[in-house]
Amino acid sequence: MNIEFLRDWVREQHEGQIIPKNGYPYFTHLSAVAALAGGVVRLGGEIGLCHDLLEDTEITAGTLNEVLLSFGYSQTDSEIITTCVVELTDVYTFSAFGELKKNERKQLEAKRLITISSRAQTVKYADLIDNIGWVLTFDKRAAKKYLKKKLALLRKLNKGDRGLWLMAMKLIEDNL
Repeated sequence: MNIEFLRDWVREQHEGQIIPKNGYPYFTHLSAVAALAGGVVRLGGEIGLCHDLLEDTEITAGTLNEVLLSFGYSQTDSEIITTCVVELTDVYTFSAFGELKKNERKQLEAKRLITISSRAQTVKYADLIDNIGWVLTFDKRAAKKYLKKKLALLRKLNKGDRGLWLMAMKLIEDNL
């Protein structure tokens, strides 16, 4: 297995995507999540790199699984990575649940996230840590409201790595 091949492939899939308000390539977010999660949970780096593929590209879970196998990941590891990416992919989107108000969709998504695996929750903590840092740096006007929502979510997401969870909580509490 070769995470460098995966890194290059994920970068290609997100080519041209830019983080709003700072102009950085979206891949910088994926790399940051991978670095945080990869240090605390097996396959966290791979899941972190891939966590937004199904939301933000045309890649399907089946394609992701095939690509992972082609890069030398075992069937088991490929399934773990793909399953966690599916768990981290928003279900209650506007396109799927447009009849619901945004707040209702967000509440349903938060309830769903509580049920995902500990490995996926760990990657979610890393995702939140990077997103919080971004909001505090580039969108200070929205920060308080965002932090309050993420604090409520984190209080319910309690199955992942305790160290990353504490890091996310501290980041929120220090900035509220």
